[in-house]
Amino acid sequence: MLELHYSDGYVVTTDAIADAVMRYAKSLAEQKASDLITVPISTTEGAATSSMLIGPASQLYTTPHTGFAVRLDDEAAVMDLLSRNDRLVHPPASMGEYPYEEDDPWFEESF
Repeated sequence: MLELHYSDGYVVTTDAIADAVMRYAKSLAEQKASDLITVPISTTEGAATSSMLIGPASQLYTTPHTGFAVRLDDEAAVMDLLSRNDRLVHPPASMGEYPYEEDDPWFEESF
């Protein structure tokens, strides 16, 4: 587990979540963009979620967490963050740029 430091505090989350947040925050900063994310966190009361606005001005860092932490189901959140990062770094081509071929079964001349 890692402490993901954000603003003047931190949240405790899995290594995979913290890594995905840091990767996405770096890509957002490079694109001068921001996004609101929600991630699973561990609290003294149990599992919870935290929403954060990350972007070019975000000052994030991680440190190891040595205290109590509950087990978190992070797979969906990791996949969401990685997907957002991938769409940011490799945006889809617009419909006008899509390379349709006439022998493609999805090709329609009405495009």
